[in-house]
Amino acid sequence: MSYDVLIKGQRSALVPTLKSWLNELLDPSPGLSPDETFDQQTYEAVMKFQIAHALPHDGSVTADTWGALGKEIGTQDFGLEAIALLPPWLKKLVTGKPQVFGAMAFRPSTFFSMYMKEFGGMTQRQIDGLEQLLDFIESDPDVTDIRWATYMLATVKWECSDTWQPIEEQGKGAGHSYGAMLEVRDSSGRLWVRSYYGRGYVQLTHKYVYEKVDRELGLLGDLVAFPDKALDPKLAYSIMSHGMRKGLYTGKKLRDYIHGTHCDYKNARRIINGPDSTGEPDQWKVIKGFAEKLEAILYASLGP
Repeated sequence: MSYDVLIKGQRSALVPTLKSWLNELLDPSPGLSPDETFDQQTYEAVMKFQIAHALPHDGSVTADTWGALGKEIGTQDFGLEAIALLPPWLKKLVTGKPQVFGAMAFRPSTFFSMYMKEFGGMTQRQIDGLEQLLDFIESDPDVTDIRWATYMLATVKWECSDTWQPIEEQGKGAGHSYGAMLEVRDSSGRLWVRSYYGRGYVQLTHKYVYEKVDRELGLLGDLVAFPDKALDPKLAYSIMSHGMRKGLYTGKKLRDYIHGTHCDYKNARRIINGPDSTGEPDQWKVIKGFAEKLEAILYASLGP
């Protein structure tokens, strides 16, 4: 993410936004004119804001100042039309996320600070992957229970080896029946040889499961002919969300274990894998532990 730095004497299309925010937030209002020039009066107003917020106060508007301004102003003071005109990085600072259409929204600064305190540091690739997943969840109108979001994230954390990216199964199905090479034709009739080992956020396996998901999502055989498409983050999320909500993998679904006041993070593992040799759902303890921590983090970072 890159931020535009504004300094005294500069002209920029972002200066009117800066001035309007300073007029709104400072008391008394400095009454800055809505032009594109970063003049002396604007410089003094920026300095006043920075000092009041214990920021480095050199009068230049860098990421920390933009962030503080965005956090202060919020969406309540500017309509969606005005927010839509902002650059994506600045829109994110104001709203917490670019635009949210689903049932919930999260403050990324709160989420990631708590996540890293609980689970340790992250690489930029991990941060990007997890932030993208939060974006997908926020925009998903069918994920209406924060505990569903919690269990989905806990599942991805385990299934994708903490990468927060859709991945291929290690070994690509070697030693398993689903690792066999099978012939399949695409929509044009062309013949391909494919293997249906685990891919994606939830490690989709077996040709019949790929076929079931393909039908449910209306992919017209594309996922079956080209199973690597399950590695595309957007499709991987759709596969996970639809599959876990509808019970496409084992017949069990999120609502079976998480509804109303009932929340069973132990047996929810049956949505992805059936019982292991002991009769217990595979890896349930690890994933349940993730879920319990992630639920607290998500509730704490839940935005308006």
